[in-house]
Amino acid sequence: MLFRQGGWDDGFTTQLFERLLDWCNQRDIDRLLTYNGAWFDAKHLLNWADELDATTDTELYERTAALFENHIDVALAAADEYADELWDDQPILPDWKAYDLAEIDNNGVWYDDYQFPDSYLDDVDGKAMQGKHIGQVIGERYVDNVTAGLEATSVHTELTRLLEDYCTSDVADLVELYTALGGPTLDDTYRRPPNTIN
Repeated sequence: MLFRQGGWDDGFTTQLFERLLDWCNQRDIDRLLTYNGAWFDAKHLLNWADELDATTDTELYERTAALFENHIDVALAAADEYADELWDDQPILPDWKAYDLAEIDNNGVWYDDYQFPDSYLDDVDGKAMQGKHIGQVIGERYVDNVTAGLEATSVHTELTRLLEDYCTSDVADLVELYTALGGPTLDDTYRRPPNTIN
């Protein structure tokens, strides 16, 4: 798990990209799996890298795009497999629904299992961690703690544990869904390289 080691300025963002790219370069990676990555993960990472290249002395876009050359979007496979479950205007299923239909135990990560001050998560809607919570509240809390030098506090330690547990569960469930839907047989049909991502 790679965490931002500073605030929101470009230097720390570049550092995070470099750590990601270094981590990937040290491994033999034959495919990159996402759930809805063609509309979210790839789109945001590539846009972010492009913006950094335009304003700083970096070459992150090409290197990040290379990670997505063999990108398999499992959400598209789930949408085809469970097409009868889609609403008329719904291109993909929520990940929890796909896991449920594939009979994958996606228990979730519950806020009550972590020790936070009473009002710390008042801005979060729901009792279980969701990806949107990272963008709405949790990510900013994490960065605020880092920039304030609060990494050694019990609250930040719990927040880090919460994020680690959520991300680990998210990845494990995604790999299980990929396998349940056909594994490598999905690759040619659901490959979404950078040139197919807007």
